[in-house]
Amino acid sequence: MQVFQGVVAYHLTTLAPGVDTVEQSLQAAGVTFTRTPLTVVWPGGRGDGVEFVLVLAARDQRVGLDLVQRLRASGIWLQVRTVDSSAPS
Repeated sequence: MQVFQGVVAYHLTTLAPGVDTVEQSLQAAGVTFTRTPLTVVWPGGRGDGVEFVLVLAARDQRVGLDLVQRLRASGIWLQVRTVDSSAPS
């Protein structure tokens, strides 16, 4: 695993109905991302989903924050995790 300093990684996980919406939004934002299929499990159920990962420079977080806000406002199920390596640990 590589660790880059000065960046923030966004891990966006969604269920199958939201996959196309997230992918189209990432493409429209002009960011580079990875797409990994996975199974989302919750108490009493499970479903197919995808985790998208994009990495942005720490000084330019507006793109990521706006993207997450628009996706959540669209009503799709979205789990967001950020990994911030912009400051020394």
